[in-house]
Amino acid sequence: MLAVIFFISACRQNNAKIETDGGQREIYYQPTFSERFVIENVGDDKRLTVHNPWQDSRDIKFTYTLTENDNDGVHTIKIPVERVICLSSTHIAFIDFINKTDKIVGVSGADYISNENIRRSIESRQIVDVGYENYLSYEIIASLKPDVIFAYGVDGELGKTEAKLNEMGIKLVYIGEYLEKTLLAKAEWAVAMAAFFGEEEKAVKEFKKIEYEYNQLKELARNAASKPKVLINAPYRDVWYLPSSKSAIINLLNDAGGQYIFETETQNAKESNPVNIEYVYSKALDADTWINLNNETSLRQLQSLDGRLVSISAFQNGNVYNNTKRLNPKGGNDFWESGTVNPQTVLKDLIKIFHPELLPEHQLFYYRQLE
Repeated sequence: MLAVIFFISACRQNNAKIETDGGQREIYYQPTFSERFVIENVGDDKRLTVHNPWQDSRDIKFTYTLTENDNDGVHTIKIPVERVICLSSTHIAFIDFINKTDKIVGVSGADYISNENIRRSIESRQIVDVGYENYLSYEIIASLKPDVIFAYGVDGELGKTEAKLNEMGIKLVYIGEYLEKTLLAKAEWAVAMAAFFGEEEKAVKEFKKIEYEYNQLKELARNAASKPKVLINAPYRDVWYLPSSKSAIINLLNDAGGQYIFETETQNAKESNPVNIEYVYSKALDADTWINLNNETSLRQLQSLDGRLVSISAFQNGNVYNNTKRLNPKGGNDFWESGTVNPQTVLKDLIKIFHPELLPEHQLFYYRQLE
């Protein structure tokens, strides 16, 4: 019943008319959390507009027309798509969200994918690795005859790749979920991806369930008696990257009832702020909990980075947790894959870590305590 109510509410909210230079269009889906995409109805077609899909991009947008009719336009894709290539494992999670992984024919970074169905298909060569970033195999891509390639841009350099693919008659779509500032905004991209398969209604309905559960958990954590001081990340080659207080991971930390030690110092940072170990050490000795320590899997490994780290309260009390419980044999981390479409489970894990009394029955899914 709740799912139906949320879906009807979402549709009513999104069916708004807007005036443009090309006339009147109807908003099919205006995201609640994401600021980087919108879906419109244009006659019998849908139009997906993606805004600023890579870091530091400004006033850049890509518009893709999704139609059931044949069309050779560069940014026009016939739907539902039947053969797709994913250049990020998060794209696989979005497609799995609507049970359409059988449409995936190519991936990038096969060793680091966690989805078991995809891994089996890779082993049986039903799905092939097409390379990565500037080292894509155009020959393999052409042989797969994809309807669309889902890609992510880091600095705009993918434009050269897009031009090459366009010459080959292959269509590329930018997905910008990794730039979002909250986990719900990241997960909401499942709706944008689902539109290529004609499954946007299903995605909206499922996303609304996740949104409801996430907000219930957030409210639970908000009423916690105290907020532990939280240290995040670990040094890498003597540099400690402190995430911005406006980043998705810190918004998650706050939703789980934690207190980011470097909240004030990182308020004006756009992305991660690189500092030296001494700076962090001087301010983090009284941290109650320590999370997201790169790829470290034990306290011994953590100590080997810098012997002074053992003096931090969280280390001494054993309150050190990393999001590495679901690593595949090659080191791929499912936290960055399925965790993208399961923000409510990620939130449960952190609430369990910060306030174990609030979720006594929950077993950590993505996180593990380091020993």
